[in-house]
Amino acid sequence: MQKNILVSQDLSCYGQVSLQTALPLLSSSGANVSVLPTALLSTHTGGFKDNTYLDLTQEMAAIVAHWQKLELHFDGAYLGYLGLGPLQYLHKNLSSLLKTNALVLIDPVMGDNGQLYSGFDETYVTAMKKTVSQAQILTPNLTEAAFLLDEPDLITGGIAAAKTALVKLHEQYQIPTILITGIALTDQQIAVVGNNSKQIWTEARPRFPASYFGTGDIFAAALFTGLMYDLSAKKACSAAMDLLQTAILQRQKNPDIDARIGLNYSVALPDFLHHITQGEKHDKRQ
Repeated sequence: MQKNILVSQDLSCYGQVSLQTALPLLSSSGANVSVLPTALLSTHTGGFKDNTYLDLTQEMAAIVAHWQKLELHFDGAYLGYLGLGPLQYLHKNLSSLLKTNALVLIDPVMGDNGQLYSGFDETYVTAMKKTVSQAQILTPNLTEAAFLLDEPDLITGGIAAAKTALVKLHEQYQIPTILITGIALTDQQIAVVGNNSKQIWTEARPRFPASYFGTGDIFAAALFTGLMYDLSAKKACSAAMDLLQTAILQRQKNPDIDARIGLNYSVALPDFLHHITQGEKHDKRQ
């Protein structure tokens, strides 16, 4: 049966991030994807100056009011870059849009490298703390995990800190599955630390000497796609990391492309979709 999926995050008109990334990836998997845009930007906020920003909180309420008249409910929801108004709105109203036992993935996009992103402050962190408990899957990087826990010392702690943060996040917010992303193991390897039931696992891939905007968005959207096909968190993570690795390798063949544009993952999509829809049919989410 085709699953009805809700994606709520910003639409950046230029750059392969957020909705520009999530919508085609999820749609290509066969899901019926609906979007609830949180903001409209001329470009994403990474590396571009003077971007426009239109908060869509009021329009979100109007859209949801119409959906409620239509009695629309979703099998799953993926929340990414939000903004304060949309975050507060979804905190109050997300549950009304979901079916019983719907899968909710929240990527608490707030910051990286020890700092909050431009436009975010402690008020936003506080609002995110109130909302993440609605998730069954949480995908912070180590900076975001540290802000959610009010433990800044975790930011520079590497793999050991990630495992500590994972346990503390699970205890504090009672979220079943947490994946902490972007952990540098060495100069040559980067990892994700996650949990299945009570087990903590690590999935590593080669680390590339370049940074591309939107990689976290691709990872979260691909992970969510795998989870909606009932892959375990570890196997969905592996498929998502493989997709990213292939996309980055392809980009490195074209070094003149502006890194701010983000990654074109189309070359990796066929193998990814085969993996999640054929190779792991009998795997069950844990």
